[in-house]
Amino acid sequence: MANPMKSVIIRDSTLREGIELPNVHLSLREKMEIVRFLESMNVPEIEIGMPYGIKDCLSLARAIKSKRLKIRTSALILSYRLTWKEEVKIAAESDIHRIEILFPASDILLNLKNYYKIRKKDLGALIRERITYAKRYLSEVGVGFVDATRTELDFLILLTQEAQEAGADRVIIYDSIGIATPPKMKKIVSAVRQNNSLQIIAHCHNDFGLATANSLASIEAGANGVDVVVNGLGDRGGNAPFEEVVLALEILYAAKTGIKLEEITELSRLVEERTGIRKALVKPIVGEFTFLHSPVMHIRNVASGNYRGFEPFKPELIGAERKYAFTLPVDYQEAVEPFFRKLGLKLKKEQKISIIKILRKESKNRGLTEKQVLAVIKRTIAWKPRR
Repeated sequence: MANPMKSVIIRDSTLREGIELPNVHLSLREKMEIVRFLESMNVPEIEIGMPYGIKDCLSLARAIKSKRLKIRTSALILSYRLTWKEEVKIAAESDIHRIEILFPASDILLNLKNYYKIRKKDLGALIRERITYAKRYLSEVGVGFVDATRTELDFLILLTQEAQEAGADRVIIYDSIGIATPPKMKKIVSAVRQNNSLQIIAHCHNDFGLATANSLASIEAGANGVDVVVNGLGDRGGNAPFEEVVLALEILYAAKTGIKLEEITELSRLVEERTGIRKALVKPIVGEFTFLHSPVMHIRNVASGNYRGFEPFKPELIGAERKYAFTLPVDYQEAVEPFFRKLGLKLKKEQKISIIKILRKESKNRGLTEKQVLAVIKRTIAWKPRR
């Protein structure tokens, strides 16, 4: 385990990135259900602003305020939209707590002149203009640099310095297409940290399955927080998963997130049900099989009380449940012994084989909890408790 770290800001982007997917349409009631759950878990901030218009998130912002929830909201404003001034004013007049103004930063994006209509040499002046204007209306204004991980590092540092001088208080480092590696994220975040005092949030996509690793690398390098999405939802390959980043920070880094870990499994189920997007059975942290054991050595260790042998943490920590599956083509006699001991049983080989046969059948789909395994054993041998 790493040395204890500072507290880390967890900003949930499920109601922004997580719903930018085909056939995901949440009603205001469903969004509020998720917001309430996030607040109950002590999530401090959420992204609600869709990048195609500030007006689309006003109803949610107003509902959050009307219910007097403490969770803070942030929304996005695109710097290159003709309506950017109007959107700043709308955000200021609404109940949104902060805005981030997005700017394309890499040559790859800036060369799309017919779309962004921004010349690289003009970007610094544009940042100053947008931030200065927004600060007239809102106290909390940040900048987000799209495709920051493919932007020349010296240029990115210059842009962050322009933003700070104009009054911005936060910078979002976007790994927009998930091409960064942990060493690269460390290099970028370290350089930004060394050259200004802005609050840094890392926003990592998962195209190469590195979003969690890149988020953690960002924190190691000095970022103040990370954007995460429940179940790793998001466009293309998704975003840094809430559950993975939070558990890794808390357990592997001894960092303080303030999140109520025991609610993570239920949060995952809620988002899965409301979005209709199923997560993998072997999804890290919240997959249905994440705490399912089937090899003999695993079952024997865990069922005997040595969970640390084959679990990184107890499932109860996140509100999950341990299960066992007796489905491999192996002899499970050693694996079932811990269960017999808990019932005070000494059985003959024939009895064990009979019980294992039933356990194989009943655990073949989703596994069995310890309580269910003991019930099978009791039922099979007509067990009676000792008096």
